[in-house]
Parts: sequence; C-alpha cells; structure tokens
Amino acid sequence: MNPYLIIVFLLAILGAGAGGFKLGSDHEIAAQSRELNHIAEAVDAANSAAAQAIATLKPKFTTIQNEVQREVITKTIYSDCRHSPDGLRLANQALNGGTVPAGGGELPQTNPPK
Repeated sequence: MNPYLIIVFLLAILGAGAGGFKLGSDHEIAAQSRELNHIAEAVDAANSAAAQAIATLKPKFTTIQNEVQREVITKTIYSDCRHSPDGLRLANQALNGGTVPAGGGELPQTNPPK
C-alpha cells in the first residue's frame, strides 16, 4: 500500500474529527443562546404580569374615630430582688429541703469602709 495514501487517509480522519468538534461546539453555543433567550422572555413576562397586578391595587384610606385603647400590664418584674435577713434565711432553708444551712443561716458581717 502507498504510504501517501495512508497519510491522506489519516489527515481525512483528523479533518473529519476537527470539523465534527467545531460543529458540536457551535451547536452547543446556539443551544445555550436559545435557553438564555427563553429565560429572558419568561422573566419579562413575569415582570409585566406582576406590574399589571400591582397597578390594579387601590389603597383605601380611612380615618379611625375610636378612642385610644390602653392596656395595663399587671405582671410584676423583680429586677432588684432584695431579701431581709429573715427572708433570706427562710428561702435558703426552703431550697435546702428544710435543713438549716451551715453557719446557722447567718449572713457574714460586712467590713466597714476604712
């Protein structure tokens, strides 16, 4: 077999492969472009439908002629809870299950300022 014929045959195969690759890439670019056009059309249609729906809304202005309603909150919040020594002793005794805490429940004496 003629070596030139083999070279021509291989070049023909390479040319066909390159041409097929080029046609495939062009086809894919065209498909992506069509898809982007469809998306843009859908977004435009949705925007116009939303704009028409918003345009049909009419605000209704009314004046309220009722009295002001006031609510009184009766829930007491103890932010500064201070017990007397007897109250603290009883609270500690209740928390310990009725037993007297160590030290007889007496508070330590404070050091006078110098």
